[in-house]
Amino acid sequence: MTCLHLPPVPASVGTARKWAAPLLPADIRDPVGLVVSELVTNAVAADEAAGAMDDIEVELTIDPAGLHVALAVTDASARPLPPSPDAVPADGDGGRGLLLLDALAYDHGWARRVTGKCVWALFRRATPERRWAISAPVRLECADA
Repeated sequence: MTCLHLPPVPASVGTARKWAAPLLPADIRDPVGLVVSELVTNAVAADEAAGAMDDIEVELTIDPAGLHVALAVTDASARPLPPSPDAVPADGDGGRGLLLLDALAYDHGWARRVTGKCVWALFRRATPERRWAISAPVRLECADA
């Protein structure tokens, strides 16, 4: 896991994206980079709306096999995420972030923190060497106690 702390200012969006890019596997660098930008943008706006000047925390975790990437962004707002919209007006200024998460992340959500919330997204990779496969569970023998 690697972590970055940023001030809640608009320039932090580009800083976070540039920080994350070399850490990410090439085949998912672009989608994860887009989500990093979206979540940090939202965190900056949430901190501004809450009147907070606490740092935004961005965490990236890549599993040892390199098949999963987890992204988490923490901000000072305890306001929950709304449900994903069914549609967004074409001329609207916002509202596409959750649709972006739905489209690019394998899973996503949010959790309350002591001060604020954490928005997370999980990404799965499918590499040519190792495609996703579902294997049969290992059968375990139970012993009577």
